[in-house]
Amino acid sequence: MKILVVEDDVALGNMLVSTLSSMGEVTHAISGEKGETLAISQDFDIIILDLMLPSMQGDEVLRRIRKVKMTPVIILSAIAQLEKKIDLLNIGADDYVVKPFSRDELIARVNATLRRYNKNFLDLRYRYKDLVVDYVSKMVTIGEERLPVTGKMYDMLELLVKNKEIIVTKQQLFDNVCGFYSDTIQSVIEVYAYRLRKLLTKYGYQNSLRTIKTIGYMWTEKDA
Repeated sequence: MKILVVEDDVALGNMLVSTLSSMGEVTHAISGEKGETLAISQDFDIIILDLMLPSMQGDEVLRRIRKVKMTPVIILSAIAQLEKKIDLLNIGADDYVVKPFSRDELIARVNATLRRYNKNFLDLRYRYKDLVVDYVSKMVTIGEERLPVTGKMYDMLELLVKNKEIIVTKQQLFDNVCGFYSDTIQSVIEVYAYRLRKLLTKYGYQNSLRTIKTIGYMWTEKDA
């Protein structure tokens, strides 16, 4: 798969390239003009397009791309206003991601967009005994009961189960759950872990969420 990232912030652009490189070949353009040229002259499977670019902004790049190609485009922006989202979707964006965002959210949105274009996508749920984590609906169920796992606590659980039997550090959890630009302190991860374990204990799954002292956490299907 070929991915085009159009992002003028070099640090964020590098993070995006690193995040998406596991999915395919990633090309990084640091200006709207270069992004437009690449998008039109080459065939990409998906384009990640920042809205606030120097000289030619993302909405103009999108308009020009849509004149000649229907490549899926995901807009990145710090602007959260509904009107702006609607405007971009109306001129041809396939999705709109508000900063800050997590790596997992971006990957999930890329996969969701590609599904609409009949591309390959990852497994859509995790199941262990009666526990189901549905990556599409963002719901956690045990049997017929839905657990109150939402927001960042859900994001943390999803990241852990996707990396079962692997230690995920507190820094990795913080970066993915709270986002690149978050000013929240890292200790919030310990709060989410405490609440999640307390809830899992009610259903007998407390041994699946392991604390790795001073390092992070791990989801395991092995008995304690």
